[in-house]
Amino acid sequence: MKRLFGVALGIIAALGGFVDIGELVFNSQAGALFGYRTLWAVLVGVIVSVVLAELSGRVAIVARKANFDLVRDRYPRWLSTTTLVAGLAVCLITLSAELGGLGLLLHYLLGWNEGFFTLVGLLIVVASSLLLSFGMIERVFGYAGLGLVVYLIAMFHHGPAWHEIGRGFVPGGGGPQYWYFVVGMTAAAIMPYEIYFYSSGAIEEKWTTKDLPVNRANSGLGFPLGGLIAASLTIVAAQQLMPLGLTPDSLATVLQQALHELGPIGFYAAAIGAFAAIGGATIDSAFSCGYALAQHQGWPWGETKGIRGAPRWFATMLAAAGIGFAVVQTRVHPVQLTEYAVIVSALAMPLSFYPIVRVSQDREVMGEHASGIVARPMAWLSYAVICVVAIAGPILMLVTHNGELKH
Repeated sequence: MKRLFGVALGIIAALGGFVDIGELVFNSQAGALFGYRTLWAVLVGVIVSVVLAELSGRVAIVARKANFDLVRDRYPRWLSTTTLVAGLAVCLITLSAELGGLGLLLHYLLGWNEGFFTLVGLLIVVASSLLLSFGMIERVFGYAGLGLVVYLIAMFHHGPAWHEIGRGFVPGGGGPQYWYFVVGMTAAAIMPYEIYFYSSGAIEEKWTTKDLPVNRANSGLGFPLGGLIAASLTIVAAQQLMPLGLTPDSLATVLQQALHELGPIGFYAAAIGAFAAIGGATIDSAFSCGYALAQHQGWPWGETKGIRGAPRWFATMLAAAGIGFAVVQTRVHPVQLTEYAVIVSALAMPLSFYPIVRVSQDREVMGEHASGIVARPMAWLSYAVICVVAIAGPILMLVTHNGELKH
C-alpha cells in the first residue's frame, strides 16, 4: 500500500511538473496561429519524453549512474567537456527564461516593479532549494502546478470540436513558421534539464530495483497526463484566440484565457499553477546546473547531502541562479528568451542523451534490466527524433526570425 501511495504521489508530481514556461508560451502561440494542426507535436514530444525518462530512471536505478556520470564515463574528455558546456549553457538560458517568467507573472498579478519581483522569485527559488527536502520540492511545486488543470476544464467548457481536434493529432504540412512551432513544441516537451533532474532524482531518492515499477509509472503515466495539460493550452488558444486573430506574446494573455472561460476562480487557479510550474522549472534548472558540473567533475553532489556534504554542488546551483538573475536584468524579454531556450536546447540533446540510450541496452551493465525487444527500437526512434529536432530547430529559427512574432 505504501508503494502504491508513492506511485500515486509521483504520478501527480510528474503531471503537475510537466508544463513549464516553454509549453505555456509555445503551445498557446501555436494554437492561436494554427488552431489544432500542431497537436501531433505534443504527442511526439510526450512519447519521446516518456521513453527518455524511463531509460534514464532505469539506468540510474540499476547502474547508479546519473546523466553526466555517463557522459564522463562514455565520452573522450574533449567530447564530454563539449557536452557539459552545451548542457550548462542550455540550463542557464532555461533558468533565466523561467526566472524572468516568475518576475513577469508576479508583476502582472500584483502590479509592482518587474525587476523587484524577479528578485522575489529568485529568493523564493533559493529559499526553497536550501530549506526544503528534495522530495518536498518535487511534490509542493508539482501539486501546486495542478492548478493548470483549469485549461483542461476550459477546453471542455468551451465545447471542443472533437473531429477537428482529432485531425490535429495527424501530422500535416505547412510553411516554415508552422514547422518552427512543431519543432518548438516537441523540444519544449523534452527539455534537457528535465532528464538531468529526473535521472539525478532517482539517485537522490535512493530508488532501488524494487522501484522500477515506480519509475515506469511516473514516466508512463505522469508525463502523458502532463501532456494533456500541454495540449489543452493549444486547444484553448485555438478556441479563444485564433478566431480573433490574436497571438499571445505574454503570460498575461495565457492567464486571461482562463479568466474569460471560467471567471476569477479559474484565473487564480491558473495563476497558482503557472507560478508553481515556472518556479519548479527554475529550481530544476538550477539543480541541473549543479548536477551536470558535479557529476562531470566527480564531485559529491545532491540536495540530500547538505551544504557540508556537497559544497561545490550547492555553490554551482546558487551561482547558476545568480547568473540567471543577471541575465534577466539585461531586460531581455522572458518570452523571447524562452524561445531561444527551447530551440537552443535541441542542440544539446543528442550529445546528452546518447549515453543513456547505449547504456540502457548494455547487458553487462544492466543485466536482466537491459532494454528489450520493444524498448530498444523505441529508444533509437526517440533518439532519431531529437536529432531531427536538433538540426531543424536552429535552421527554422533563423529562417522564420523566431517564428515572426512581435514582442
